Amino acid sequence: MGGDEPVMIQSMCSVSTMDTEACVEQSIRVFDAGATLVRISASNIKEARNLKNIREELSNRGYHFPLSADVHFNPSIAENAAPLVEKVRINPGNFTRDDIQGPFLKLLVICRQHKTAIRIGVNHGSLSERILKKYGDSPEGMVESAMEYLRICQLDQFNDVVVSLKSSNTRIMIYSNRLLQMRMAEENMDYPIHLGVTEAGEGEEGRIRSAVGIGTLLREGIGHTIRVSLTEEPEQEIPAARKLLEAAGRTSSSMIGKPSGQKFLKTTYQKRKSKKTGKIGGGQVPVVITRFLEEPLKDQRPAIEPDYVFVSDHELINDNPEDRRYILNAESWLLDEYSQERFFPLFSLQDFIDFEKTSEVLNFVIISPGDTKRACELLKTSKDPVCIIYLHDATGESRQAFTNMAEDVNFNLPVIIMASYNESNREKFWIRTAAELAWYFIDGYADGLWLDHPFSDNDQLSATAFKILQATRARMTATDYIACPSCGRTLFNIQDTLRGIKAATSHLNHLKIAVMGCIVNGPGEMADADYGYVGSGRGKISLYRNKEIVKKNIPQQNAVEELLNLIKTNGDWHDRS
Repeated sequence: MGGDEPVMIQSMCSVSTMDTEACVEQSIRVFDAGATLVRISASNIKEARNLKNIREELSNRGYHFPLSADVHFNPSIAENAAPLVEKVRINPGNFTRDDIQGPFLKLLVICRQHKTAIRIGVNHGSLSERILKKYGDSPEGMVESAMEYLRICQLDQFNDVVVSLKSSNTRIMIYSNRLLQMRMAEENMDYPIHLGVTEAGEGEEGRIRSAVGIGTLLREGIGHTIRVSLTEEPEQEIPAARKLLEAAGRTSSSMIGKPSGQKFLKTTYQKRKSKKTGKIGGGQVPVVITRFLEEPLKDQRPAIEPDYVFVSDHELINDNPEDRRYILNAESWLLDEYSQERFFPLFSLQDFIDFEKTSEVLNFVIISPGDTKRACELLKTSKDPVCIIYLHDATGESRQAFTNMAEDVNFNLPVIIMASYNESNREKFWIRTAAELAWYFIDGYADGLWLDHPFSDNDQLSATAFKILQATRARMTATDYIACPSCGRTLFNIQDTLRGIKAATSHLNHLKIAVMGCIVNGPGEMADADYGYVGSGRGKISLYRNKEIVKKNIPQQNAVEELLNLIKTNGDWHDRS
């Protein structure tokens, strides 16, 4: 792992570690799908010891891939697991309380003896009380939580180390890993980094959220092994991970740049200041633009209405909804007298400068990345248009051109990102768009997103755009679900439960709802959720409101109904419109 080795794809067993046959069968499905490492939870000494049986049975069937033991709360579990597997994952937040060095050095001795690697796996949801008190649940706190252990490894000259900083909040996850890369460079460390977004969920949302976090970092040259954590069967994570590596252009672990030296790698969020132009810019949430299609949605409206609809041919506009706002080519807009409040022209850069007539309300100007410097000069003295940057690709060159424009202190016009794709595979489309475009919103640069695809309908395009904005924490338009992928600690069917909760609550787009398998990371990872559904024992569920537990050990068969009642009791419920 690391160096010039391929980026390693991994997953995790979701069945009980004591069920040897189930673990073996599930691991084989994951390996056959293309993973090269499987992680298995070891919640106690008994489970740690059973890793030997799992390893032997896999070897008997011809599967000699590495296994990683996932350890929490007790150093003794790690000590028992280390001789049996190729890697042990410990969580600095719950490995030990105050005496870090003693128990960790003891584990390093065992790992060195058995040539076992260690993953220092920090979770945003389970930082130690000591770290929280000093740093809060911040990227700085996550980095320091890892660095304490990495410094011990460095002093002890133990180099078989991997480090990970994970969060369900993609902004926190990205900033933490950027900061980690910088801190390691400052302290002459170069350990491989594992990337993952915890509790990403399932379906399109889960893939987009994972691609936002993992894909953004991979494209910046950070990351040597990845896991796309989905609330689905583990083997379904692997095709998504392969597509993500392809979208990020990462065929090896070698760095594609020096992240600490790249100007555009932020470690704190600060939204670019732009002028308020109508409903765009000025600190308002990013807008979504999509193109008008006569078919197949001629008489239908999308589930989430885009803020603006581009129409290439003005003759297509007939019985249009009165509350819809349109963008027309400047030539079409000039042909007729359109409502100034609902129809707006789109100019080329030169036409905007040359044309005598422009909208008194809102104008759009399309610019290629190569023209950004010229645009800055020409538009500073013009009326205040909204700039649409058309990305021919999402390479570092396009980023740099955009950054130069966005960071020009004398240029404060709103900027919208436009990108066109022709991916025929829907999963690939979701992953590629999120991986390539998230950066503009994670770092607060852009004021809107315009996705285009020749074969997708209006509803699909706007829905994907809204989901990318939500995954980057830029704009919330749907119920936000924080759902863990499950593991051997989960004692209920989390996939069915998530589907049931989504079916009942998907119209509550003002809420964040967490569905967590157990209490190891659950309460911490769902800290900013409005409501939480957390496994607390076999067949038992506890319910949370914000960070507070309000109902304990509810029978699982009643728990979803109890969750809905809790939402209603607190006044956060409304019926579907």
